[in-house]
Amino acid sequence: MSTLPDEELPIRLAAAEQQLAVNEHRWFARAGVLAALATGLTLLLPWTYSRRLGLSVWQLGIETQPQLALTWLVGLVTTVALLVLKPGHKAQAAAGIVAVITLLLLAGAHQAGQVEALGDTWPGPGPAIALVTTVCWLAATTAHLLSQRTGHSTPTPATITRTINQLRRREP
Repeated sequence: MSTLPDEELPIRLAAAEQQLAVNEHRWFARAGVLAALATGLTLLLPWTYSRRLGLSVWQLGIETQPQLALTWLVGLVTTVALLVLKPGHKAQAAAGIVAVITLLLLAGAHQAGQVEALGDTWPGPGPAIALVTTVCWLAATTAHLLSQRTGHSTPTPATITRTINQLRRREP
């Protein structure tokens, strides 16, 4: 066994727990950013198909739903901010804001898929794919919120003893 002082063990244990929390937080933030980018790509898909003056016209999501594009942009910026923030109350608040934004996007994509019969206009594949990607983004954000909310289980004395022994063996 090494000569690691007992005063240093709690400090190393706290640092290791903090590093695990940061790694978990960043993993969920990266998953959220990827889901947000996928949702943004759906705005480049055709959302409506119409006939005007005998021509077939596909309109992209950015053209038909500019308010959803702005909402998505705000959500993307907030999700990227989660990568910068450390786990804590600010990160929780940012993840909550992202969850609200994804719910707004989900409602907007659902409403955009329900095109009224006002003439020669039909819905395109964009709203349906946007629904799926927004649900994925919402799932990633919800998992992020839940991972930070749930307290980790209290360690048993045997687990603490095992961890202390491992830390003593790994002394630099």
